[in-house]
Amino acid sequence: MVKITKKFKFEPLVAKYEELAEEKFLTVSDDTIVRIYHTIAPEKTRNGYTLFVIPGWATIVPSWDDVLLEAMNFFDIVYFESREKDSSVLNKKTKNTLDRVSEDIIDVINQLNIDEQKLIPLASSWGAMILADALAKKKFDPLLVAFVGATSKIALPKGTRYMIPFTPPFVLTIIKPLLRSWLITKKSESEEHAKRYLRLLEEANAKKWKNVAKHSMREHYDLYEQIEQNTIIFGAELDKMHNIEETRKIVSLIKNSTYLDMQTNKNTHSPNLITELRKHLDAMQLLMQ
Repeated sequence: MVKITKKFKFEPLVAKYEELAEEKFLTVSDDTIVRIYHTIAPEKTRNGYTLFVIPGWATIVPSWDDVLLEAMNFFDIVYFESREKDSSVLNKKTKNTLDRVSEDIIDVINQLNIDEQKLIPLASSWGAMILADALAKKKFDPLLVAFVGATSKIALPKGTRYMIPFTPPFVLTIIKPLLRSWLITKKSESEEHAKRYLRLLEEANAKKWKNVAKHSMREHYDLYEQIEQNTIIFGAELDKMHNIEETRKIVSLIKNSTYLDMQTNKNTHSPNLITELRKHLDAMQLLMQ
């Protein structure tokens, strides 16, 4: 494990996928606006499936760039940014519960006219909680579900979880140095990994974070045990951000699940993830014949 102790100068990261994809701002059913990035796979290599990527809390596109660039050769892609991200425009009257956040997925699927039986949602961390909520409540029925670093709760520094509902947004600005230190020294595997987290922090919108996070502080294991779809779960035993014991428990709760350990966060965010996903999809198709 790489030990990171030095301070990093923040350098903005821009994903190649951001430059290649079509950026769209969609108005969902409560009049909130969310951003997606959309690409269509080349005719010669496309497999006919849509990969609906639901990243983690405030995650930036560069974190998934290698995965997206590989996936776009085979899948149509919808990269979805949930409402805590800087790109959203929230309806001020909305109570941003997990149920409301997961409804955004359905709104986007309907607006883009995506066939659910050709749909594969790929969700990580906080995104996995959003997806689990939608599946548990049977809001849609995709062909295959993929989780990366699945978790039962939002990851936060020790001692801060119960402060969120009561803390004014400006406090985030005050504690940013603490968060920077926590992300670099406790949650990063490498300098590149740390730089991604630092862009995440630079784009952090304290008011949105509070408006969304305060409704989702509890554990959400109960959602995972209600999932019925064929599910592949990618774990990373050495990932500092995601508790592997949480992932293992989630694997045990989903009846129709397959677990694949990819060891590190770097591997779960590499083209290898798409290679393994395609292998699993091919195996499913053989069984369906």
